[in-house]
Amino acid sequence: MLVNRVVRWIRTYMRGKKEERPEQIRVGDEIMQFLIKRETSLADALDALTAVMLDALAAKYGKRDEFFRLSEQVSRFPGSTERDRAVGLIPTKQRGGLAAKVQPRTVTMVERPEGIRRLAIEVGQIITKSRPKSLGDGLDALTSTMLTAIEATCGRERADEFDLLMAGFSKEVISGERVQ
Repeated sequence: MLVNRVVRWIRTYMRGKKEERPEQIRVGDEIMQFLIKRETSLADALDALTAVMLDALAAKYGKRDEFFRLSEQVSRFPGSTERDRAVGLIPTKQRGGLAAKVQPRTVTMVERPEGIRRLAIEVGQIITKSRPKSLGDGLDALTSTMLTAIEATCGRERADEFDLLMAGFSKEVISGERVQ
């Protein structure tokens, strides 16, 4: 099963030197560091990253109903106890093979929808400055950042659920089944 494929792929490359990382990893890492520094809530991060992703897709394919549906699904994805958790890094394994247990912090969510728009603009600027080689690299960076944020704040099972949601969207839209 391809669940959490991007996060597993990222972990493989995180062990290497920063300069050796693939484009998606480098751009995704810059976005993640920005979200952590800004103390962004999970709900705000997901909504802003989705907005950037869908803006890029709409520019290429035009506005589609599938894009609106994904936005709604992502917005509803975090549970009530997960929405205001701060985005962080995935805990690394300690000696003995167990991951360090980190208590999720809560943060104040930004004013909606204006705060989400501002956050999306800032993420868009990071992507523009990073200059991914292709639209696919930029979209992979956004998706991997979302998966990492969910796994770090809610656990691997929730990240797997989100990965399935994104895989369904990719199959429906990006693979060309509905978008020509």
